[in-house]
Amino acid sequence: MIQITQQQQPIQHHTRLGIEVLHGCNLNCLTNLESRELKESLWKHGVVVVRQQQLTAEQLKEFAKQTFGDFMFGGPPKTLDPDISPDLQSQYVYILGNPKGPVPDAAGKYAWQWHHDKDGLPSTEGLDMNALYVVMLYGIQVPEGVDGQPHTTEFLDMIEAYNNLEPQHQQQLEQMSMYHSPPMFSKKPNVETDVPKKLHPIVSTHKVTGKKGLYLGSDTAIAVGMEDRPEEAKRFWEDLFATVLDCTPVYSHVWQPGDILFWDNSQVMHRGRPYDPTKHQRIALRLGVVETG
Repeated sequence: MIQITQQQQPIQHHTRLGIEVLHGCNLNCLTNLESRELKESLWKHGVVVVRQQQLTAEQLKEFAKQTFGDFMFGGPPKTLDPDISPDLQSQYVYILGNPKGPVPDAAGKYAWQWHHDKDGLPSTEGLDMNALYVVMLYGIQVPEGVDGQPHTTEFLDMIEAYNNLEPQHQQQLEQMSMYHSPPMFSKKPNVETDVPKKLHPIVSTHKVTGKKGLYLGSDTAIAVGMEDRPEEAKRFWEDLFATVLDCTPVYSHVWQPGDILFWDNSQVMHRGRPYDPTKHQRIALRLGVVETG
């Protein structure tokens, strides 16, 4: 069992995002009623947190399977890394941070920019871009943020962003779609240039709530019709995202060890915030699953 040292910090509140749910529950042994409560809260709020958990990577995977289904993607090789605790390793569970201790540079800096994780889903038969892709991130060792600030992950409510646009702008965007490719591929110089891009409408309707929201992917997105004009496509995305930032408050989740944060990529964009890996250790477990229940 992974041991978590609790640190009491004030909970930040937002109009919708970041609600704490299932107080005092152990995700290892949820009842059917509690599982339903968790999912209903997630669809309603977009981002929810369950605190004070102590799970292994295998237990996190089994919880995800029992709660959301077994439609998971990726995962590390089956051979365990002997230098990392087996409690941190399981198929489909990624270890984020620097689990072996201080390192010269942080891995995965592309996650420090605004994005939707759905961009990274593989092209799969029967899986459309509007699928309910839920990511859970389990903070085990929480580093200090930059300049002595708390370690945070930031979120933008893309349903609120859509609602805050002028009606004429909403109507314009409802007629448009963008091609998306994940930043971790598109910004690596040695990766082939024909990485498959996926098409997603800029405005889509949530499969559960029926609410309209924006889907912007990341700054690698290209609006349909601008494929041969990359500079124009870049300006279009940047101007649209600047408008979203201007009218949508950012929710910052302040991490406590033992937090498991859930977010619905059909409703929110997010970005991680930097930390100094030469001074601080970060250990977090990430698992993504498509809701099939």
